[in-house]
Amino acid sequence: MHDSKWYPHQPTIENHPQKNWIYYLSRRFIIDPNLMFWLFLQGYNTEHKIENLFFPSTESFHDPFLLNDMEVAVTRILKAIHNNEKIMIFGDYDADGITSTTLLYKGLKEVNSNVNFRLPLREEGYGISAAAVEQIAAQDFGLIITVDNGSSAHPAMKKAKEKGIDIIVTDHHDILGEYPDCLAFINPKRQDSTYPFNDLCGAGVALKLMEAIFKTLKRNWYYEMGDYIELATIGTIADLVSLTNENRAICHVGLKKMNMSPQSILQRMFQVLKLSYIDSSSIGFQIGPILNSVGRVDNPNIAVSILCNSQTSENEIRNLIAYNQKRKDMTIEQYMNAEKQIIEYQLNKEQVIVVYGDFNKGIIGIIASRISEKYKKPSIVISSCGTASCRGVNGTDFSMINTLTRCSHFFDKYGGHKAAAGFSINPEVIDSFKIAVQHSAEKEGLKIPVKQFLCLLPISTYNHEFTKDLQAIEPFGMGFPKPLFYSGRLKITSAQTFGQNNAHLSFAIGKNRVFAFSKGEYANRIINKEMGFLYSVQNNYFSAEDIKYIN
Repeated sequence: MHDSKWYPHQPTIENHPQKNWIYYLSRRFIIDPNLMFWLFLQGYNTEHKIENLFFPSTESFHDPFLLNDMEVAVTRILKAIHNNEKIMIFGDYDADGITSTTLLYKGLKEVNSNVNFRLPLREEGYGISAAAVEQIAAQDFGLIITVDNGSSAHPAMKKAKEKGIDIIVTDHHDILGEYPDCLAFINPKRQDSTYPFNDLCGAGVALKLMEAIFKTLKRNWYYEMGDYIELATIGTIADLVSLTNENRAICHVGLKKMNMSPQSILQRMFQVLKLSYIDSSSIGFQIGPILNSVGRVDNPNIAVSILCNSQTSENEIRNLIAYNQKRKDMTIEQYMNAEKQIIEYQLNKEQVIVVYGDFNKGIIGIIASRISEKYKKPSIVISSCGTASCRGVNGTDFSMINTLTRCSHFFDKYGGHKAAAGFSINPEVIDSFKIAVQHSAEKEGLKIPVKQFLCLLPISTYNHEFTKDLQAIEPFGMGFPKPLFYSGRLKITSAQTFGQNNAHLSFAIGKNRVFAFSKGEYANRIINKEMGFLYSVQNNYFSAEDIKYIN
């Protein structure tokens, strides 16, 4: 079915040279030995490290004033508050940008700022622009604070200087070239950074700014931070930054708050979504996509307005959620158009699958991910205006950014990393690029995807105490992935499809139900065959991540 290779982590727990220590830690912390082995594989191999993992606290947070320019930024913001200057927060259209804007807006309102916010529409492009500064200047704003953008916005900085407006840049993206010429530049990825952790997301940086302001004003930050840390948690998990170090502490505290006493707007959202327990999967697969979808198909400022209003109605929340359904409908329709191209031109035989057409540039990344997942090949989806999104294949060494760099003479601009990238290109040269990118990909060497599982764990013997142990080591995400398990050989006697266009698959193993998302096409092929699958355990179901015949 799929041509990926599956291997157990080596050595297995039974063959591990520190097996006795792992079993001791398992008893010491009262956790299943296989999960303790998983923690051991992630580098949690001492009692001290494991205690910090299970019980992270506000003591794990770093001093916000260790961030370069934090003192300058706080001084300028407090001056603006004292003088009743108008402050503009300029965000971004994704979930991180939406949560960081909301966080800073609510925080500055709390300390009596004359503050407003603005997020760009996707068609305006990422980040603050000179045109946006011009418009903000015309409305008599004296200070602009960017969140989740601004590190490379040099034309905007120049325009602000001309208009006599101070800009504080708060961001977390890689810095390409010179630092922005602004009043304060807060980014943990600065080369001269004095901060102990460089992988905060945009909402994480905004959280540290609010912490610095509250502490300067001698307010009890640890008593008041609850609402802000919830937003930072959503931004951190949704933006796929590493869930280690301070990010882990932020998310641990934030998830605890969301499960015990969420702020009113989130509580109503959880009720509408019928979420009784909030974990990293709830945010990664439900809350995050809802916020992202507003910026993909409409105006992200709508989402911030809803999140900022404690009186938001259930109907407004349902309208917010409806954007995600609209995004899903668009994705299904446009993915089918991509599939038609792939089948008609046999693009799946190429080194890299490249499709070009009338695709909405807000969802081309999702389409590329689905193509790569299905065909186990790198993919590039190019919209009619020349905006492209690229995805590699999980479990391989293929580098998308290296492949693009060898073709960079075709692009107006490009960027990204090994697994994901993007570029803009003149449509007139796309045919030439398609040829060049295949030659470039050959230099990478296409390898069969490899998926590692923790251990054999038949669902029929699954102990639900295991779920509680998994919940105890939440949150999972980048840098701390959820473990995969192998089902063993089994015969599936019946399966049902569900969702739009029967996109998804479900089947029963004894009394347990397994869901295989985006694998509906396999429904008829697996019945009464010797099958095996790799799965992860979600809060209330099993998710088959990969399925294949077992010889």
